[in-house]
Amino acid sequence: MCIKITRGAIVYFLLWLTLIGLGIGEDAISSPLTVAVLYPDIREPYRSIFRTIMNGIEERLGESVKKYALEENDNSQKISIWLKKEQIKAAIFLGSRGLLLAKKLEAEFEIVVGSVLTAPDENNLTGISLTPDPEALFQTLKEIAPQTRRITVIYNQEYSRWLIDRARISAKIYDFELNEFPTQDVREAAILYRDILSRMESGVDSIWIPQDPSFDEKTVLPPTLKEAWDRNLLIFSSNLAYIKNGVLFALYPDNKSMGRSLAELTLNKIHNDKNLGILPLHDLLMAVNIRTADHLGLKLTSSMRRKINLIFPPK
Repeated sequence: MCIKITRGAIVYFLLWLTLIGLGIGEDAISSPLTVAVLYPDIREPYRSIFRTIMNGIEERLGESVKKYALEENDNSQKISIWLKKEQIKAAIFLGSRGLLLAKKLEAEFEIVVGSVLTAPDENNLTGISLTPDPEALFQTLKEIAPQTRRITVIYNQEYSRWLIDRARISAKIYDFELNEFPTQDVREAAILYRDILSRMESGVDSIWIPQDPSFDEKTVLPPTLKEAWDRNLLIFSSNLAYIKNGVLFALYPDNKSMGRSLAELTLNKIHNDKNLGILPLHDLLMAVNIRTADHLGLKLTSSMRRKINLIFPPK
């Protein structure tokens, strides 16, 4: 008997061999890839943020994505039943409410978390933190103020230790001296800010304010920025909210790109079946306070200006 082999059949066979070679099992090839995105059902403007993240996820995964708006009374048992009913391969949990549920369900399903402030060693989850990678911050500092030699950071020892470990490596890459001051509480941090500011040298030193519970924006931010303004000291932050107060620059999430990265992380987790840990955020946009830059005498090049996504004060 003569069997006719079509060109399409040959292509399919070669693709099958390639996927097997990459370690993607036969089940993964033959089964539909259905990914759920569970997001908090909240009001605007926060709803739009999560919608943009989901657009990025859908852009990468296509129509296989199923959405579920988490309500306050949703519990892990209810979500587990829904995920099984929908035959979900993997689930992406967004926001702090999603994180709490993800911790309870991570033994049952392939789970990725996103849009949360969480440390890698808090749990065994895979995901992307909202915390900007220190390397991106330090690269921006080097480009905006290349004369800066020292970076001082005051941080909560328990909450941000993982971030400072990464920051040490990044500081070496960009030839910065990193001065670290771990604290236990807000009161101790406030004393450190006051003491360190008095010893900083204009044009040489800078302060990095991380997203950290040790920093009280109501009591510490105003006097810190006033002292910095009076003495031409450079302060940058991982928190966009401080840019309007006078921080020189901040990096903030590129939500659509973050969605695409969460989708990639989910595919990786499905195909490799292992915990990949919590990663710092690399999908970032840049905000710069031009008034502060002018006050510090910084000359932003045209290439640098093209990288700025948000300018303060608004024109």
